[in-house]
Amino acid sequence: MKRLKYFYVYVVPAALIGLTACNLPTAQKPRVELPQEYRLQQNDITTMLEPRIGRIAITAEDGNVVVMDQTGGSVVPITRDGNRQPEANQDALIYSLPVWSPDAKQLALVELTAKITQMTSTVEINPEAVIIQRGPNSAVLEQTEEGQMVRPAEDGSQRVERQPQTVIIQRGQNGGEFVSSAIYVASADGKRPLREVFQSNSHDVPYMDWSPDSSHLAFLAQDVEDQSVEVNLISPTDGAKPRKLSEGSSAWWSWNPDGKTLLTKVGKDDADALNLIDTDTAQSTDIQSKDALAFMAPHFSPDGGYMLLTQQVGDKHKLVLANRDGSPVKTLTEFEGRISFAWSPAGARIAYVLQPEGEEQGSGGPLHVLDVNTGEDKVISDKSVAAFFWSPDGQRIASFSLASPADMDDSFKGFNFVPDLPVRPMLLETLDPVTGSARGLFMFAPTSAFQRLVTEFDRYSRAVNIWAPDSRKLVFTLTYGDQTGTRDYVLETEASGSINPRVLGNGSLAFWSPK
Repeated sequence: MKRLKYFYVYVVPAALIGLTACNLPTAQKPRVELPQEYRLQQNDITTMLEPRIGRIAITAEDGNVVVMDQTGGSVVPITRDGNRQPEANQDALIYSLPVWSPDAKQLALVELTAKITQMTSTVEINPEAVIIQRGPNSAVLEQTEEGQMVRPAEDGSQRVERQPQTVIIQRGQNGGEFVSSAIYVASADGKRPLREVFQSNSHDVPYMDWSPDSSHLAFLAQDVEDQSVEVNLISPTDGAKPRKLSEGSSAWWSWNPDGKTLLTKVGKDDADALNLIDTDTAQSTDIQSKDALAFMAPHFSPDGGYMLLTQQVGDKHKLVLANRDGSPVKTLTEFEGRISFAWSPAGARIAYVLQPEGEEQGSGGPLHVLDVNTGEDKVISDKSVAAFFWSPDGQRIASFSLASPADMDDSFKGFNFVPDLPVRPMLLETLDPVTGSARGLFMFAPTSAFQRLVTEFDRYSRAVNIWAPDSRKLVFTLTYGDQTGTRDYVLETEASGSINPRVLGNGSLAFWSPK
């Protein structure tokens, strides 16, 4: 039986790819970009006169989801009963992953309920050796004469400490025992009750996205015990139960712009199967089933007429342009390792990152841009790019590369928000996909939620937007503080770097509406 959650709200204060042409939008106003060493200050007058472009959905630090404009005003609470830090004997209830429908009228939210275990225990003091068994979301505190030193823990790992100091295992407040998950659909204006469209006591929902016509929602359900996954499809408006389209050890997909076809890549028994699924009939057409393919997330071209595939040739792989039925058209490039790619929203360019085989997903690599028509392939960033996101107009790329404070040189006039934390910092730049010219914006420590998005960016970039609809602004989240405590912050910034950033509030994830 569906649960209805009533939250009545009072407001407080978008190309054609062809093998012969690529049409870029012409309605975009010219960009005004100050030299990198100059930045204008935010002030009340500019904020008042600033045109509002779309809206931003934020996963707030209390576990709720709110919507606001890019100035932090016109706040609309979408949920009110989120509780990230419950009282004793209460379950934590957290809303996450607010995904906008393409028409920007609805939000899909994941609700997670968990029993929180808050525990601090001394394992042993100065023994010859001790075995540390770490649970999820834990930290290791070593008490030395100089004070406490914090190290993150690896889930389920064990190791022997020889002649350790006092070793304490602390269970983090975000850790706990899974109870249930659910998907709710909410109106973006907050004026209608949330509708539950899925609920499970055995499966979590790490990812979901809308069909291009906003009529269906595809979501990944992951078994919390054996980690197997299912691709499910539901129509939020008709009240029907979700339909399971496929299952396996892993699953990735891409919507065709026609809104009626899914291209799925499902892993089973160390092999990958590519299938086209008709979402009306659930009929599946096999494209190819081979050993593990050299990419994660598939991607249809913006006009739906093409897709990108890989084929193995000896020790190497080929990136292949294929028709919408999967039949090869031509080879675009050869490579070694694994590839993560994304089409430009404007047409016949793709950006991609290569990672050596065996390296951890998200370890980064040089960023390439390849013209599908001409075959020109150039490196526009030689940094370790862990994630990238095309602007809606296809004229810029937001690049997140792995970095360290030592990478900062005197010529970088951005902002260094990196705290002294055991978190690998990232450098945010915006890049011109044609010339490769870069605008350095921030060096920052990502929130854990944003870090996960970066690790699987080729999945999440199909579903969420960090760019404003006019391609002039960006939103992202960072962690700031020190070893005694941190908070997560939501920042909005000009993609040009011409204006100082604006802190919108505290939250772990933030996504811009498509329009």
